[in-house]
Amino acid sequence: MTLISHIAHKKVTWLELFYDLIYVAAISITAHVLVHSHHGAIQAGTAIKYVLIFIPLWWAWTGFTVYVNRFGKDDVIQRIAYFVQMAFVIVMAASINEDFDAYYLAFMLGYVGIRLSTALMYIRTWLEKDGEQRRIARYLGLTFLGGALVSSASVFLPGDAKFFVLYLGIFADILLPLLARKKVLSHLPVHHPHLLERYGLATIILLGELILVIVNGLREGHVGFEYMIAAVLGFATTVSIWWHYFESSEHIAEEDRKSSGQSIIYGHLLTFLSLGLIANVLHYDFHQELTVRNFGWLALSGFALYVISTAVIFLPGKSRIHIRQTLIRTLVFIAVAAVALPLLPSTTIIYAALFLLFAGFALAEGIVRKHSKKASLLLP
Repeated sequence: MTLISHIAHKKVTWLELFYDLIYVAAISITAHVLVHSHHGAIQAGTAIKYVLIFIPLWWAWTGFTVYVNRFGKDDVIQRIAYFVQMAFVIVMAASINEDFDAYYLAFMLGYVGIRLSTALMYIRTWLEKDGEQRRIARYLGLTFLGGALVSSASVFLPGDAKFFVLYLGIFADILLPLLARKKVLSHLPVHHPHLLERYGLATIILLGELILVIVNGLREGHVGFEYMIAAVLGFATTVSIWWHYFESSEHIAEEDRKSSGQSIIYGHLLTFLSLGLIANVLHYDFHQELTVRNFGWLALSGFALYVISTAVIFLPGKSRIHIRQTLIRTLVFIAVAAVALPLLPSTTIIYAALFLLFAGFALAEGIVRKHSKKASLLLP
């Protein structure tokens, strides 16, 4: 099963794949922030740092990914921009640490460097194109340039004020394209299959990180029944996520969507965050460093965030009845998870329940898709 077969005019290049791998390495390090537990719990401050580190990484990757989707041409200047951004990503990745304050400057410089290079590529397109392409490239280029300059100004501020200004620039950067969806961006739709494939490839690489957690768990521990159960459940959970995500992706890749791609872009922030949480569920099942109750809350957070993200990504463009039924089904699964996962008596039982939730969710969605396809074939 591949999304590439649906892409008639634009395909993912080897350089795009190389670029994605650099980012996934940084995302993997970010997920590792949650490994630092204290007294059987992940502290609220640690969870907030995970989100605050993750969002700039996601947005930096998204910015250039969407640029290439709309305006990309595989020429020397674009290739140089890719390699410059990769260097800045390495700087960001090297600065990711639970002690965020100590590594702030390198993290900020890496982020701003990526955003400035993306803004310059938009400005280049603004100067080269005309019509709607020129108008959209100008809007995004100036927006991203402004956001990067605001974030870079944080270096002149002391204490926590620098973080406020850093993230003021980041969140302005994120929100302004969203606010301009109807008036500006809708006039030049993204290449939907290509965008879906880019995010799908990043997702499958992140799923590979779950496998790496399982392998490391087996290598670090003593081979025994409990470790084998943890490995089997971890692999089965990963397979269930893969099955659901890519069956859903394949289904909407067949649709001829004309949109600004916002549901795919912003929905995947939640998907990627959820996979980082699930990676830590796998880790903590091997290492037993969380209390049973806190392990249950971590599992619930990862599951709920994933199913919400898939509703954001895959529901736009569907009929009202389909959307309502899917949302009800999603809420039912979240409710069951919320009741069961924090109250189960052991991490192994919680882990098994998490697998059953993911597998059940994938199965339920698959049955609905199958019935919908049969119903559409019966229509005249």
